[in-house]
Amino acid sequence: MRPSLKHIIIIVLLAAIVITFHIVRRNATMRGLECTVTPDRSSCLLSSHDVDSLILMNHPNLLKTDIKKVDKKAIVNTLEAHPYILHADARMTTGGKLVVNVQQHIPVVRMFYQGNEFYISREGTCMPLSAKRYCHLLVGSTMSEEPLLAHPTKLNLADTSNHRQPQSPLKIWKLASFLYDNPKYGDVFDQVYVGDKGDLFLVPKLGSITVNIGDTTMLQRKFTNLWAFFDQGISQVGWDTYSAISLKYKGQVVCTKK
Repeated sequence: MRPSLKHIIIIVLLAAIVITFHIVRRNATMRGLECTVTPDRSSCLLSSHDVDSLILMNHPNLLKTDIKKVDKKAIVNTLEAHPYILHADARMTTGGKLVVNVQQHIPVVRMFYQGNEFYISREGTCMPLSAKRYCHLLVGSTMSEEPLLAHPTKLNLADTSNHRQPQSPLKIWKLASFLYDNPKYGDVFDQVYVGDKGDLFLVPKLGSITVNIGDTTMLQRKFTNLWAFFDQGISQVGWDTYSAISLKYKGQVVCTKK
C-alpha cells in the first residue's frame, strides 16, 4: 500500500471517529453543572451554590436535557436579569458538563434613603438587600431633602444621560467607589452622610470626629492631605482632640477642637 493512500485512510478513520463522538455527545444527557462567581471580595451577595439554585429554579429540567438541546443563551439571560449579576457566560465541556461563570456587582455602600435600604454597586446600580447575607459595608444616609423616588432600587447612578439623578446617592456612590478602590482610606471609615447643605461627611470607626469632604472633586488630593494630617497631628494628640476636620477648601485641612 502506498504511503499516501495509507495516510488518507487514517485521516478518514480519524474524521469518522470525531464525527461519531460529536454525534454521540450531542445526543447524550448533560453530566453536571459547575458555577463560579467572581470577585471573591463580594461573596456577601452570591455564592456558587446560589447561582446553581437560580439556574435550576428557572430551568428545572436542565440536568435531564440532551446536550444539543441546552439553551446556553437562555441561561445567560436568566442570570444577567438578576440584580446582583453584572455579566455571565456559559459553555459546555467535552465531557458534557455545563460550566457557568458569573461576575457579580461589587457593593460599595449600604444606603438608607427615603425610608428605603439598598446597596449601591461599584458600577452605580442600586440593588435590594440580600435576604441571606449581611454585607459589612460603608453605611450611607442623607440629611438633605430631595424629591421622593418611586423605585430607588431601579436607579443607575452611572447613567450620565439622566440629568435628574438624586444628588445624595450620586455623591455617596462616587465617594464610596473611591474608598473601595483605595482601601487604605476606606478601611478607616464606617459611615458617610450628606449634610443639610449638601456637603459629604465621613465618620471613622475610631473616635467621634467627623470629616467634611465637601464635594467629590479632587478626592485623591483631599485624602493625601488628610493622611498627612493623621500622621503628623492626630497620631500625636489622639482622635478625641478634635470634633471635626474639614477638607472642603482647596489645599487646606481645617480642624475644630473639642
